[in-house]
Amino acid sequence: MQDALSDGTPLVVFCGQVPTTAIGSDAFQEADVVGISRACTKWNVMVKNVAELPRRINEAFEIATSGRPGPVLVDLPKDVTAGILRRAIPTEATLPSLPSAASRAAMEHNKSQLRSSIKRVAELFNIAKQPVIYAGQGIVQSEDGPALLKELSEKCSIPVTTTLHGLGGFDELDEKSLHMLGMHGSAYANMAMQEADLIIALGSRFDDRVTGNIAKFAPGAKAAAAQKRGGIVHFEIMPKNINKVVQATEAIEGDVAASMKLLLPEVEARSMDDRKAWFDKIRGWKQKWPLSHFERSERGGLIKPQALIEELSNLTAHLKHKTYISTGVGQHQMWTAQHFRWRHPRSMITSGGLGTMGYGLPAAIGAKVAQPDAL
Repeated sequence: MQDALSDGTPLVVFCGQVPTTAIGSDAFQEADVVGISRACTKWNVMVKNVAELPRRINEAFEIATSGRPGPVLVDLPKDVTAGILRRAIPTEATLPSLPSAASRAAMEHNKSQLRSSIKRVAELFNIAKQPVIYAGQGIVQSEDGPALLKELSEKCSIPVTTTLHGLGGFDELDEKSLHMLGMHGSAYANMAMQEADLIIALGSRFDDRVTGNIAKFAPGAKAAAAQKRGGIVHFEIMPKNINKVVQATEAIEGDVAASMKLLLPEVEARSMDDRKAWFDKIRGWKQKWPLSHFERSERGGLIKPQALIEELSNLTAHLKHKTYISTGVGQHQMWTAQHFRWRHPRSMITSGGLGTMGYGLPAAIGAKVAQPDAL
């Protein structure tokens, strides 16, 4: 559950419990499951009678999959699971009640604030000389996210780097791709983040594996923010992640894809020629520090893991749209992230936030069940 919470994975856990009549008596095998799991779930509940079971199950799946996805737990006492539901019980109407006049006024105020924030962000886009998009899992969790990211990058001619969980959110064969950033990312992605005058963070939380030493992170953007010609813009669905690690110049709270739809009409088009100096600098970094710069074989003719991953990527070049790769945690995970060319969202299945070893095999089984015809 903690892994799912860290990685934004929708997960519904049904847990057995002693009968309701025995709860609180330290009965055999009784445990305060709700209390124990509170810190590692989005929401949890004990169902105390069979009549409320349909509603609680509906709530569990709704909460697990809405907003930023995550784990929920439903604790089921033995007498509840043995109960008989003799007729359909309404699941508490799915239609919300009409908002009050005060609520409507508050919503209009929030919309007005959002429009103002979007316009300020667009102004930063339009004056930036060396912008970079830093895309995280929030991009791939939305069906529209990757397409909107591509549209934004192409319209404004902005290079894109992705996190481990954002891999595939932007086609790595696109010349504007910087591949993965951070501790195990490409040198050119990290150089771009350091020298950018505007960092656009889309659905990412500035993890320590990305930022390293906060005091030395993104000096170019911080200087540009002080001079009001750039800075760090954070699009994020979780309010608690905004300004938690890095102080944002502007923050847009809410669904990333929905916010990007509002932003796109406001930004001015730029060609790669308009940003020639910036892309020339990036090309220079790519030539100086290529990801593929390693010895192809070890002593005795053994194959290097990096070369193996590159060959696997080449062999599946025409099947990337239906190829899913799962990994455990460690060097093989990073080699896979670095040397496989990611072109489609949600094709890399791995444990990121918690780094759970042994994740790869059960994840592969789950992927095959979900996509039986995929590779």
